[in-house]
Amino acid sequence: MMTSTTSPRVHRLLRGWWIAKHLFALIIFVTLITLGFWQLDRLAQRRAANAARLAALSQPAIPLTPATDPATVIGRRVVVSGTFRNEESVVLRGRRSDSGVDGVHLLTPLQIAGSDQAVLVDRGWIPSAQGAATAYAVTRPVTIEGIARAPQVRPDSPLAGRDLPLPGETRINAWLRVDVPAIQQQVGAPLLPLFIEQLPDGSSALPRPPDPYRLDEGPHLSYALQWFTFAGIVGVGYIFLLRQELQRR
Repeated sequence: MMTSTTSPRVHRLLRGWWIAKHLFALIIFVTLITLGFWQLDRLAQRRAANAARLAALSQPAIPLTPATDPATVIGRRVVVSGTFRNEESVVLRGRRSDSGVDGVHLLTPLQIAGSDQAVLVDRGWIPSAQGAATAYAVTRPVTIEGIARAPQVRPDSPLAGRDLPLPGETRINAWLRVDVPAIQQQVGAPLLPLFIEQLPDGSSALPRPPDPYRLDEGPHLSYALQWFTFAGIVGVGYIFLLRQELQRR
């Protein structure tokens, strides 16, 4: 006597087009979760950078001279004396004050005392580039304290903005970044391969350096929560869809 056997029937949710749907939903879910953790990683990097900045502010200022190795002072407080080369001032466009008012930053070469070399100093925010070189000229010798920063070279991307002179101008008076090698072409003294972000001296006069302790963590946490929320919506929504399909006869 022969007995017949029948293979178990595969559920429709594990066949054909449904498998493709499962894979698509899984890819979307994993992608959203990955983006959320990526933003959390960026938040951790931002917090580490803020902690490093605060640590640098707590260290004694290092005297800056032409003989100083830039690698030893980048990110540290430095102090330097000299005379501003006011006629060679430029501005950094698209800057805001601590209170959120649009304006520019004034960038002036400082001729280092007893040297033929200079260093660029970001002196802080002013409301307009109009007449900046003369309106905020300082002719007396000064001592500047600030944070040494690496040059901001233009990214190697066709989408990155270029620093170009305006029509009718022979030099670039407004820059997007502190591109020391490029700015060197219109400064009469050799520039150190760094620039100084001047620290506030307690005065309310212009230019107004930004508050170095005014740090934020950026939007990374809110972005992470958004990606995780989207992942939750996709997960719950897909489970609801499967339940509906299972209830169909």
